[in-house]
Amino acid sequence: MSKKVIVINGKSYIANDEDGTLEQVEVEEEETVEETEETEVEEEDVDEKIDEAADKIMKSIGMDKLKTAVEDIQKKMNTNTDKKVSELINLEKLMNKSVDEMTSKEKITGFFQALVQRNAPVLKALSEGTASDGGYLFPDEFRAELIRDIQESPRMRNEVKVIPMKRDIMNMPTLEDRPLVTWTEENAVKSTTTAHFGQKTLTAKKMAAILYASDELVADSEYFDVVNMIIGLFSEAIGDEEDRVITAGNDSTQPMGYSVGVGTSGIKERTCSGNLSFDNLINLEYDLPGKYNQNAKFYVNRNNIRELRLLKDNDGRYLWSDPVAVGQPATFHGFPVVEDNNLAESKIYFGDLKRAYYLGDRQQMSVKVSNDTETAFTKDQTAIRVVSRIAGTVVEARVLKVLNGIS
Repeated sequence: MSKKVIVINGKSYIANDEDGTLEQVEVEEEETVEETEETEVEEEDVDEKIDEAADKIMKSIGMDKLKTAVEDIQKKMNTNTDKKVSELINLEKLMNKSVDEMTSKEKITGFFQALVQRNAPVLKALSEGTASDGGYLFPDEFRAELIRDIQESPRMRNEVKVIPMKRDIMNMPTLEDRPLVTWTEENAVKSTTTAHFGQKTLTAKKMAAILYASDELVADSEYFDVVNMIIGLFSEAIGDEEDRVITAGNDSTQPMGYSVGVGTSGIKERTCSGNLSFDNLINLEYDLPGKYNQNAKFYVNRNNIRELRLLKDNDGRYLWSDPVAVGQPATFHGFPVVEDNNLAESKIYFGDLKRAYYLGDRQQMSVKVSNDTETAFTKDQTAIRVVSRIAGTVVEARVLKVLNGIS
């Protein structure tokens, strides 16, 4: 087998014809000149020949397949990164920022990701502190997103007056009597007028919502759209329960509902005479002092709404009017109607509920996670528990009336 000596950039190599490998050698000057006279390689061909030789070597040991596999993996990683990098929150990189420099999205996603990863330093930095019963308090941005989600839906929270509470118990003054106004003559002694205030107490009650999240959902919590979906699930559950207790809370372990306030809060009721009729509703409207009519609404169970829509005046005209625009309520006899399915079908309320009922919002939500519950362990889930505190009571009974005994 002949060997060829090739000179590349002044160095001598022996080329193996079978596998194309090159082996550097030392040769005599005369031999080099004689042997390489016809095999001198131009400089522009050097890179090409080296690449060809390298490819043959890699094929001989199977490295070409490994290289291809690595390139495929890298390509897939780059593709996934391109799709998700805009939403990815890297906690280590994130915490190089001060909390004040972080956007709301970064705080929310960072907090939740730190929560499921049990990253105590990040939780401590992003949370509003530690709850008295354990767990971390949501950052304001997280809670604001959740409350905004509730407020954007047609919820009872939007029908009442929300009072921020900085502590668990808050006393609210109520105006029971009006000032006495008198006329006097010039230089005469003026009568003393007084307003007598009563007092209502808002006591925050604890409400807990638990979401069993799959391990796959938790793993994807580094992306804001997943966290936003979790916020939506919690806001729906908490909003539904708020709706129920604002209307029908038991005034014991729960806030007082406005429909429970009849008899204990002084809301005056009228008994329905016979079947529901326009006459009954006219009398209910006039039970409310006229000065409160401007913001008065009907609060009605869905099954009673069907009856309201069938009522007509003496001229045969329907008293129900459909909404005039998207987002506007339907009206009955000119007053807005709010569907409240937590009301008993035997009752219809009429009045200014925003003035009558106060919802105390403790403005703190704490959160815990656990994998230790039986359900979470056996189904590969993480239990996420959110605790909220709200209070509620009827403050001004005079601005709300009820028609009772509807059959």
